[in-house]
Amino acid sequence: MRKLLIGAGVVVTVIIGAAVFLLSSLDSIVKKVIEDVGSQVTGVKVSVGAVKISLSEGKGSIAGLTVANPPGFSSDPAIRLGEIALALDTGSLNKNPIVVKDITVASPFVAYEMASGGSNIDAIQKNVKAFTAKHGGSDAKAEPAKTASKDEEKKLVIERLAITGGQVKLAAGGIPGAEGTAKLGDIVLTNIGKDSGGASSAQVAQKVMDSLVNGALKSATSFGNLLGGVGDKAKALVPGDAAGAVKGLFGK
Repeated sequence: MRKLLIGAGVVVTVIIGAAVFLLSSLDSIVKKVIEDVGSQVTGVKVSVGAVKISLSEGKGSIAGLTVANPPGFSSDPAIRLGEIALALDTGSLNKNPIVVKDITVASPFVAYEMASGGSNIDAIQKNVKAFTAKHGGSDAKAEPAKTASKDEEKKLVIERLAITGGQVKLAAGGIPGAEGTAKLGDIVLTNIGKDSGGASSAQVAQKVMDSLVNGALKSATSFGNLLGGVGDKAKALVPGDAAGAVKGLFGK
């Protein structure tokens, strides 16, 4: 009997130890999932500074998230997000879909760079759409986002997603002085994935990217006043359809 009790005690100790390890490692696991899945979906490197998740409180934060530029653009990030605050429905964590009550992204910065083939943001947006189309709107490669069932992927319902206090910087064709900064209008999305039984992370990424691009383009209407006559120089430098995009940005 004493040996059985000792054996049971060892098993319980191992289980508790494993649980503590998983909980203590949760932040690093989430960080890796965001970086891996984000990089797959956007086609460029996604990096995260820090993640803090409290399952007991249903809260979390993500800091220092950056989306790199595609090849052919500057080495600076295309997108930098300020602190991201999360509020989770803890009752849904073991269910599918997981319900996220609120995501608030503070002070994002979008660097909109124009080149001969178009813009960096357009290139990332195309990558996201291509990934979503290829996988039928799912995350076939995003193994950490799946449940114990191989065929069932974790999906999300996001009740509210707000992006506030952002800025957009335009740099056109490397022309000296052909740049300016404008305020990015606040973006609020509601009930993402609710009507379809949940959205994959790729679908969420596409919706957020579409909103960021549309918001950046709206903000860019003020660049004509900011940059004055350099708009014509930028249009002359960028041929074809890209020139038309620059024309629209500069309000010419």
